[in-house]
Amino acid sequence: MSKELITVVTVCFNAGQTIAKTMQSVLNQTYRPLEYILVDGKSTDNTLNIIYELEPLFQEKGIAVRIVSEKDKGIFDAMNKGVKLANGRWVNFMNAGDVFCNKDVITRLFSFDIDSDTKLVYGDTLRKKVYGIVPAKGNIPETILQLMPACHQSMFADTEEMRKYPFDLSYRLAADYHFVYNLYKRGKKLQYFPIDIALFDATEGATSTNKLEVKRECARIRGVEHTLKWRLYFLNKVFSYFVKRMVDSLIPNTYLMKIKKKNRERLQKR
Repeated sequence: MSKELITVVTVCFNAGQTIAKTMQSVLNQTYRPLEYILVDGKSTDNTLNIIYELEPLFQEKGIAVRIVSEKDKGIFDAMNKGVKLANGRWVNFMNAGDVFCNKDVITRLFSFDIDSDTKLVYGDTLRKKVYGIVPAKGNIPETILQLMPACHQSMFADTEEMRKYPFDLSYRLAADYHFVYNLYKRGKKLQYFPIDIALFDATEGATSTNKLEVKRECARIRGVEHTLKWRLYFLNKVFSYFVKRMVDSLIPNTYLMKIKKKNRERLQKR
């Protein structure tokens, strides 16, 4: 039985400092057949120079490459463009700066028994924090009613399903959760597999630096943003976030990183 074509999409804008490591991560993947699509938002730095410099390496390894550079309306608009260009049965979004955990990730994931009616497969994530690498286990599908079961870098979605239900651009930060949430609500099947898929930069990404707004968008997706319970929860989060920011600003950064690292080590020992 021949293996199915898989598409990896990388969206980027002025990513000259990070695009090479993401491209190299895709280039190193052992899975075939593999297709790679880069959607650039009309970068003004050296991003495109790097992309075109590395393009021949993909051709040498038998990985089909498509490159688009044009203005977009944000990350999810660019991701929608990638889906329209995708020829694969499954599509993954590996943002500039993020990487697959190792060269055999896709091969290992698609060696599992994936049911024919499954519309999304996903696994675990390693989150890169300023104080170290933090493992994040994927959650079971039932948790989708409350939160994203994994980051989109650790997911492979059915391409046809994504064409039917593209990312909703009214959600600037949580359109990926909107897609997954509605996929689950429509009764579609999702499968989790316990392997590390992506190393995700959790320091500079849009969702990492706009956590409160992400929570607000997720509440709107779930239809609970106007309930008293959620408003009280959100006020508590705003207060906690403000206090944390204030305390962090009073502690020397070097010492703060040591505290966070020690706290992480303590939690992992539980």
